[in-house]
Amino acid sequence: MKPIRGALLTVALALTLISCSSTTDATPSTTSTPAPTATELITRSTTAMKAVRTAHFTLKVTGTLPDLLVQTGAGDLTSSGSAQGTATVRQFGQLVEVEFVVVDKELYLKAGTGGFSRVPAALAGQVYDPTAILDPDRGVANVLASTTGLSAVTSGDGTWTVGGTVPKAVAASLTPGISTDVAGTFVVDAQSSRTSSISFATTGSDGQPATVELSLSDFDKELAITAPTGS
Repeated sequence: MKPIRGALLTVALALTLISCSSTTDATPSTTSTPAPTATELITRSTTAMKAVRTAHFTLKVTGTLPDLLVQTGAGDLTSSGSAQGTATVRQFGQLVEVEFVVVDKELYLKAGTGGFSRVPAALAGQVYDPTAILDPDRGVANVLASTTGLSAVTSGDGTWTVGGTVPKAVAASLTPGISTDVAGTFVVDAQSSRTSSISFATTGSDGQPATVELSLSDFDKELAITAPTGS
């Protein structure tokens, strides 16, 4: 009986060792990928935004900025310089709802019940020129690449948030009316590296705080923007 008992003990010991080995192998690794730095995130997003062909945008201006008539806006745009949408514009102390179309560097506006009218292209810079948003030399990509003093990043809901200082000339190329360096905050998608939100914090022409918030979505969807008929 002793040889049999010894054999059983040997089998039991072997099974115990196999079980422990399997348990050890199944333990997940605790090694994690280090979080990207603010510089890495902004560099990646600059590259990603230069490649964007189309996007939907929303704009909100709080406070008063000189030379900027628009208060809110929303619409679609392309990197080739076309855009269409709606905006709320200050005119003679009143807020006026307008529709706009920009095609081939021509701006068309429609207010009230009338039709579209073609207006001088120079006026687009005062109303707000949405075609600058995806322009690599004037828009979001240029703002990202020019931002200095990048702060530590925070994460949440699949995004990273980065802060920094945007030079006034760069900020003004995207948002007319800015006359000083501004504090910029950027929300970058963790997966695509695209920037989905930009906000500028500055001082308005009345000495009070002013902010500009630009949000982007629906990247690279198909768009067909044409000049309004009869304009």
